[in-house]
Amino acid sequence: MNNETPVSDSSSLSRTEITLAVFLGCFNMLLLAVLTALSDVPLYFSAPAAVALYLCEIALLGFRKKIYARVAPDEGIAKLLEERGITVLKNTQYPVFIFNAGEKILWYNDAARNILPPDENFISREISEVISPSGENTEGENAATVTLGGRIYHAESFRVGDDLPLLILMLSDATLLSEAEKKYEDERIAVAYIAIDNVEDILQYVHEKFKDAVAAVDDRLKKWAQDLHGVIKSYENDKYIMFFESKYLDALIENRFDILDEIRDTRLGDGVSITVSIGVSRIRGTLADREAAAREAIDLALQRGGDQAVYKSEEGITYYGGRTKSVYKRSNVRSRTFTNQLTAMMARADNVIIMGHRYGDFDSFGASVGLARLSALCGTKTNIAIDMRDKNLEACIRMMQSQPSYAQTFVDNAEGLDLVTPDTLLIIADVNTLERSQFPDIAAKVGTIAVVDHHRKVDRFPEAVKLAYVEPSASSACELVTEMIQNAINSQNLLKEEADILLSGILLDTKQFTRNTGIRTFGAAQYLRGAGASPSDVYALFKTDPQDLSKESRFHTNITIYRGNIAISACDGETDESYRVIASKAADKMLTLRGIEAAFTLVRIGDQIHISGRSNGKINVQLILEKLNGGGHFDVAGAQVISNSVLSVLETLKSAIDDYLES
Repeated sequence: MNNETPVSDSSSLSRTEITLAVFLGCFNMLLLAVLTALSDVPLYFSAPAAVALYLCEIALLGFRKKIYARVAPDEGIAKLLEERGITVLKNTQYPVFIFNAGEKILWYNDAARNILPPDENFISREISEVISPSGENTEGENAATVTLGGRIYHAESFRVGDDLPLLILMLSDATLLSEAEKKYEDERIAVAYIAIDNVEDILQYVHEKFKDAVAAVDDRLKKWAQDLHGVIKSYENDKYIMFFESKYLDALIENRFDILDEIRDTRLGDGVSITVSIGVSRIRGTLADREAAAREAIDLALQRGGDQAVYKSEEGITYYGGRTKSVYKRSNVRSRTFTNQLTAMMARADNVIIMGHRYGDFDSFGASVGLARLSALCGTKTNIAIDMRDKNLEACIRMMQSQPSYAQTFVDNAEGLDLVTPDTLLIIADVNTLERSQFPDIAAKVGTIAVVDHHRKVDRFPEAVKLAYVEPSASSACELVTEMIQNAINSQNLLKEEADILLSGILLDTKQFTRNTGIRTFGAAQYLRGAGASPSDVYALFKTDPQDLSKESRFHTNITIYRGNIAISACDGETDESYRVIASKAADKMLTLRGIEAAFTLVRIGDQIHISGRSNGKINVQLILEKLNGGGHFDVAGAQVISNSVLSVLETLKSAIDDYLES
């Protein structure tokens, strides 16, 4: 038996219309009889008139039906949809759920029942108990990707009703599409660059065991590529490029690139380890795009000191490793090449502006002075942008301003901005992020920038940086600049005050030659000594005001030992700008405590918490403070956190320490 109601057709007559036609026919016959009885009109005249009238009525009825069909919907259709809508939802192949504003399931169709657990009623259950979101919702406000019964569905929801609103959720199976997308992502080729950090130093030894060690690393890298079902190719003695499927990269990330540790275990006779740097990417786009991203990543790994992996993705840059001190990779050739490039840019520039980092120190100031000397030799107008109110540099600024050639050299932020032209060259010293430079406003306005720094690079340079000399193996920016000056001028042409301030920067960052000191460090100091630098005059710059001793004691009386080998001191209460330097000195002294391998000091200055970190070379304080948006060196680092609570920042610091020690 067919229970379906036929759909009405505008071309056929309804029951109402037939009844009306019969009524009109009867009425016309009655009218004809009355007219015939009451008048003398013959029947053969009145009958045709009645028939004609009836035909006109029928015609008018049909015309009205046609017009009405054009301007108004068929009530039968609307009623049919109302009656049969639930039948459509019930019989569709797509799973459908109806639930109320409280997300309680009111009804679901047979297709939904087929993918739900059998013999279980889900009426009145919350929809979230049945359907789970699948990953990030990127489908829009009324659409999402969900999982049900082990399959993935594209879900769309519709709201119906005003008084008692209901939600209709319709699912379409997207499992095959999702599997295809995952297969594509897994099989997308990742590109990696690998560089042996210190192969040049190792190969200089004649003994066969050193060459054997390099060969062992080469074999381990090839075995690593084989494990990843990838292809590796050496294009230089110490450099490789590798291609492998992206699905294997997730395991590398999960294991934090433990290949770094495996290769570091390849030790030489004197305890020297071989280390590698890795730059890898699987960004979307072409293979050329991924190759370029991997090249940027390996450059960043090397500029940060080596022994680490840098992963570049769409979300940003992630660092792994970096737990050993920077590998010494500088050469006279590289220094001379950069000097020639920089002086050529100086000569072409309309004017040169030089500045260091915020809260400047002897190293940033000394490097700025040395670079100003190079620029002056090129005959280019040169200025140093600096905070003239900085108490830490007050004696240095006064000493340099006493020289006629530096009387008009120093400018503040406003004056520096006025000096900027389209052909201005900005040189940033002792910092490699524009945001941490002395005056970011100037950096944002200048179109051509050069960088000279010895800190580990934390991010890619903006397009405005046309030339960069970043060497984490150097003790200080003053050491790098001194080498550049050596390549350009004779020591006799250097002012004594210039030599003094350059030497002060080296002494500061090496802690009087007790850390980060290499052969090239002593070579730079020897050159400066020959230029007239006086150790006694330099040490006079380091003298501390008597009142600073009492300020420093606030840190020494508030020391706690964390994780057995880390000293932390937090100073709250009333402070001033002088506490930035005092906190650094306190961290240095805390590092002399027995059993302490790292030290941190925290102090609130204005709306910032200033953190100083120090290490004896076993703990990388730079990696720890990078988690607080800081930076620096392996054993000397700092950070500034916007906060009014020292205790909250202290807990964040402890969490960063835990992550470092436990990773």
